[in-house]
Amino acid sequence: MKHHPSASPDPAQPPDFREFAVSRGRHLLRTAYLLTGGDAHLAEDLVQEALGRIYGRWRKIARLGNPAGYAQTVLVNTFLSHRRRRASSEQATDTFDEVAVSDPDPSLRLTLLRAATAWQH
Repeated sequence: MKHHPSASPDPAQPPDFREFAVSRGRHLLRTAYLLTGGDAHLAEDLVQEALGRIYGRWRKIARLGNPAGYAQTVLVNTFLSHRRRRASSEQATDTFDEVAVSDPDPSLRLTLLRAATAWQH
């Protein structure tokens, strides 16, 4: 008997990745939207990255009893990785906002200026 492409899929067979991404994508996007505090663009990026990670291991993941749960875990881990990267991306600067001092110390100012000038040379 020949398999017809429009026949319903065998429930014992795991869905292919495309079917999975289409069926779970909207749910993953809602979850990512909530995780990001409503940042739709970041949510889309996170879902795309999570699906990319899943695609690379799809054969193994598809055999799991709960690939949708696995996808949720990958999405949350992707979000947490993004937050860690962002938190560690602070950059040091050598410029500071000038702040008025209520009781200026002229001798301290001169000492600091001399030190800064000596350090630059």
